[in-house]
Amino acid sequence: YTPERPSGAIQTIVLDAGHGGSDPGNLGTGRYKTTEKDITLDVTLQVAKYLEEAFPGINIVLTRDDDSYPELEERVRIANDNEADLFVSIHCDAFTRESAKGSSTFVMGMHRSEEALRIAMKENASIFNEKDYEKRYNFDPNDPDTYIALTLRQNTYLDQSLLLSSKIQTQFRERVGRVDRGVRQAGYYVICFTAMPSVLVELGFLTNKLEEDFLNSQKGKDYMSSAIFRAIREYKDEMDGKELASVEEELIVEEKEQEEIQQEKEVKMPWTSDIEYREDVKGIYYQIQIVTSSEQIPMDGSAFNGLEKVDEYFSNGLYKYAAGKTADYDEAKQMQGVLRENGFTGAFVIAFKRGKRISLADAQKELP
Repeated sequence: YTPERPSGAIQTIVLDAGHGGSDPGNLGTGRYKTTEKDITLDVTLQVAKYLEEAFPGINIVLTRDDDSYPELEERVRIANDNEADLFVSIHCDAFTRESAKGSSTFVMGMHRSEEALRIAMKENASIFNEKDYEKRYNFDPNDPDTYIALTLRQNTYLDQSLLLSSKIQTQFRERVGRVDRGVRQAGYYVICFTAMPSVLVELGFLTNKLEEDFLNSQKGKDYMSSAIFRAIREYKDEMDGKELASVEEELIVEEKEQEEIQQEKEVKMPWTSDIEYREDVKGIYYQIQIVTSSEQIPMDGSAFNGLEKVDEYFSNGLYKYAAGKTADYDEAKQMQGVLRENGFTGAFVIAFKRGKRISLADAQKELP
């Protein structure tokens, strides 16, 4: 199994404008001089601007900021070398039928449908434009079996990738009025080999005249970039935990005070005693997610660093494990801090209503 990715503070975000330079991406209907590479660059630059204005302390890295073509291998290297906390690749879709429409977001996974495989092959085909690609890539974009070998590569970060993807799709659907094609899994090269939560966004179909008009308009690009920004902002707030810094500061101060007082030595209670299970209110409660795994984990303390009580739930094809239970958000954040200090460095707060996962925002609307 794999502990959640450390997420105490998201410091570096890599934004990848798809295609570029000699690779125009898809050409749309041919009614515009611009192609996929132009639209993805405009939207990516705008997302970067929004993020820099909202979070002046974090590092925003672009794989390209002009009409150049970083090879797929280089895009991955940029993300990994910068030890990014998040990777977002932005693209536009195309299909043989003009009626195809809508926006979608992809995370790494097996092609679960012909549609997912089609899109993965389309985007990965950029490899064929690169010099000596046969020697440098142990990867055949046209071989479906290739994707099977990559299915577990991003497993460590899959839950976070799915979380961001769902937020992007919610923004597209509810704030921009786009047709929601959903969150999907596919074997894109750029999200197969990145060592962080990674998503690939398909803004819409340039082969659909209405969507092509929208994505070529300044209004359309503004709306789509602001939607991606809002999703990243919400994801960052949820993963960072707005109150986490103050909780950590309190823990540090408390430790210093204990040292200064130099009380008589006592038998210290195990840290697990700080993880409590309290009755929920209205069927709503918070827990702290600590582990995601593609296989079930034995439910005993040795597998969870001494925690004797851990809840398992199954979602998006993965087993997920959560500790603690409380209707008090501040108490949940404190338990998150304890868990992070004791090995679960990527632990984050989640919410349930009558056993079904809900957003933190929805939980906080109903809980006192």
